[in-house]
Amino acid sequence: MSVVPVRNASFQAAVVLLAVFLCGFLVWTASADTAAPRTHAGPRPTQDDAGQPPEVEGSFEGVTTPPTAQPPAATPGPKVPTLLQSKTGRTDPGKWVALTFDDGPWNTYTPQVLGILKQYGIKATFCVVGNQAKALPGQIREIVAQGHTLCNHTMSHDTEMPTRTPEEMRAQMQQTLDAIHAAVPGVPVPWYRAPGGMWSVQVQEVAASLEMRSLGWTVDTLDWRKPGVDKMMQTVHSQLGPGGVILMHDGGGDRTQSVECLRRLIPELLAQGYQFTVPV
Repeated sequence: MSVVPVRNASFQAAVVLLAVFLCGFLVWTASADTAAPRTHAGPRPTQDDAGQPPEVEGSFEGVTTPPTAQPPAATPGPKVPTLLQSKTGRTDPGKWVALTFDDGPWNTYTPQVLGILKQYGIKATFCVVGNQAKALPGQIREIVAQGHTLCNHTMSHDTEMPTRTPEEMRAQMQQTLDAIHAAVPGVPVPWYRAPGGMWSVQVQEVAASLEMRSLGWTVDTLDWRKPGVDKMMQTVHSQLGPGGVILMHDGGGDRTQSVECLRRLIPELLAQGYQFTVPV
């Protein structure tokens, strides 16, 4: 049987194009059948419920199990004012005054101060240094046993607190709390006082984050300068008014004059009609 040759060039070109088209169609169909389907999850959120940026798509590639869920962040504690309080805070009638003692506890002087306060049935506030609390836990226990209030005065009596980072500020305060609670677990420490009166907004905010209010004063006896008991008494009488907070020291050095001043000061103030309280 002889083959009839195709003489029309246009017809031959059409046959070639048709063959190419059919081959392409068969290849596309086969690849579509074996490809995995891809679903569309809709637009990604800009942040999740915790306010964090969403995970980058594909970040879990190669992970066979999901990461362990992290516990939720701790619920913030009660709001504590950051405002510096320099008076007693008592609003009821009376000539109220508060005694505060810094830089202790101290082996020689804290027991003497406690003895004088006990003699008159007076409660005071002790602004303790963490290193001292750590070294003399028995003194902390005695202060608390007699019903006095505790105040945080940093771990190392750091007078440069405003220049520290927030982390360093917090460490100074937290380590002091730890030292106090090692002596008396769970005892409240409602106040923070800046060594040297070196306050800043950030210092007060960090104290408030640890549930401590910032405690100042209205009367500075300057007893750490050892100016003499008469001069210290004169300072108190010239600066004190109702609602005043008196700053003295039971530690940090020789406080012989401070103890003698306290012996004279309490009966004089009582005679003038003052009532003693702790800041509220």
